[in-house]
Amino acid sequence: MHSSLMICLIHFVCYWGMVAIYDDICKGDCAIAMKNSFKNQLFGTFPFIIIFSDYYPIYYGDFLLSLGYLPILVVTGDIYFYICHRPFHSKLLWQFHKTHHTGTLCVAKALDADLLEHVVANIGSFSIGLFILQYFGYTMNIYVLYLWVAISTLNTCISHSNGQCKYDDCTHYLHHKIRFCNYGTGFYIMDRLFNSHILKNKKFLHL
Repeated sequence: MHSSLMICLIHFVCYWGMVAIYDDICKGDCAIAMKNSFKNQLFGTFPFIIIFSDYYPIYYGDFLLSLGYLPILVVTGDIYFYICHRPFHSKLLWQFHKTHHTGTLCVAKALDADLLEHVVANIGSFSIGLFILQYFGYTMNIYVLYLWVAISTLNTCISHSNGQCKYDDCTHYLHHKIRFCNYGTGFYIMDRLFNSHILKNKKFLHL
């Protein structure tokens, strides 16, 4: 129970803190995104955390080794998110994804999605690496797990900051503007492999 509360607290503070810093919370589009995101947290994120915390062992050893697992989590999360995200841009699944692309891009949009997509794509990309490591007998140190929660939450918030955060390279911003590129996250490995990776350059400064 202690670990689930900590995970919830870290996620909550990181997400809503970024919303408070970068978003105009009185703006219509942002207010709608905040409402939808809170719904996804309430019915998707928080139930998952409770179930995950009961299943995933609390482990205090191998702190330094667990830090070495972080790149694995980033890579597996990137690949998984691309595989899940790109089909949502098809005619068949667009109805479940169009909410995320509706309105002005803002931090609150980070979790603004259909509940099914949120669970499968967002939560799945966060947890897939942890489950793969556990399958092969490697358990994440609980404090490094908390760090991963913070990194994951802040990363998705930064990528939706509409260029306001100095750490936002606008790669995901382009995805929201022209939609046929940058389906992944992090290193955009799959986008680079399948030629859907586009950087913000002079060609796209007008977007």
